[in-house]
Amino acid sequence: MASIDSSQPLLSVGLPVYNGARWTAGALDSFLGQSLGDFEVIVADNASTDDTEAVCRAYAERDARVRYFRNPTNIGVYANFNRVLELARGRYFKWAACSDLCLEGFFQHCVETLERRPDAVLAYPRAYLVIVDADGQEVAHEYDDGLNIEDALPAARFRAYLERERINNVMHGVARRAALLETALHRPYPGSDISMVAELALRGKILEIPERLFVRRFTPETSSGLMSRSRAAQLSMPAGRSLAGRVNLHAYRFVSVARAPIPLVEKLKAWGYLLGWLVSLRHQVMGRLARGLR
Repeated sequence: MASIDSSQPLLSVGLPVYNGARWTAGALDSFLGQSLGDFEVIVADNASTDDTEAVCRAYAERDARVRYFRNPTNIGVYANFNRVLELARGRYFKWAACSDLCLEGFFQHCVETLERRPDAVLAYPRAYLVIVDADGQEVAHEYDDGLNIEDALPAARFRAYLERERINNVMHGVARRAALLETALHRPYPGSDISMVAELALRGKILEIPERLFVRRFTPETSSGLMSRSRAAQLSMPAGRSLAGRVNLHAYRFVSVARAPIPLVEKLKAWGYLLGWLVSLRHQVMGRLARGLR
C-alpha cells in the first residue's frame, strides 16, 4: 500500500475523550494492534478529572504513534471532536470513541477501499452494537447500517443518507480528510454529525465494507441516549433535540448544499428535498399547537 513520509501518516485516528479512563486503554489497544501500521492516534483530553491523562501518557511514552494533547479547560464535546481533526496530519481521518473497539483489519480494509475508489469519500465496516447497563453488563447485537450509497448523482446520495441514517455509525468510518475539512464539521447541536456526513455524501460515495469490524458500545458515560443530565452537562452536550435545534440544524443544510462543489441542478434537487422536510415539520408543529389548544 502507498505510504506517506513519517511526518504525514496515511491515516489519522482522532480520539476525543473526557473521563474515559475505564475504556481508553481498550480502545488504544484495538488501534495499535491493527495490521495497517502507518497511522497516528490523536488524543484530545478535554480536561479529564479521572485517570485518563495517566493512561494516555503511558501509551504515548510507549508508542510514538500516540500523540496526547490535554485541553486546559473543558471546551465541550463538539469543539473537542473538531480539535482532533485540526491536529490531524494524515491523508485519511477516522473519529473514534474511547468506549468503542476496532477489530483487526478495520483500518486496512477502509483505507484500501478509498485508495481503490477515488469516487468515494468515506468507507465504513459493518458493526456490532453492545449495550452496557449501569451494572456493566453487556449485550451484543449484529447491526447493519444499510448505508452503502453509490448513487452517481450528489442529490440522490444526500437524500438517501438522510432518509436511511439511524445511529450514524458511518461517522466512525474512514474519510478523506480534505473532504471533511470542506464541511461545517461538528456544530453545537445534537445531530450535527448527521449533517456533516450528509455534506460528505454531496462530495462522493459512501462505501460499506462487508466485514463486521467495528464494536460500538453504548454506555451511560458515553452515549447521549443513555447518559444522565449531569453527565451531559459535564460534556456541554444538550440533553435531547429541541424543536428549535432541529429547525436550526435542518436550515443549515441549505447552506451546506450551497457550499458543495456540485452542479446547480443537483443543488436545486437537494434544496427541493429539504423544503419538503420543512413542510412536513411545519405540519408537525401546527399539529402540536392544535392539540395544545384543545
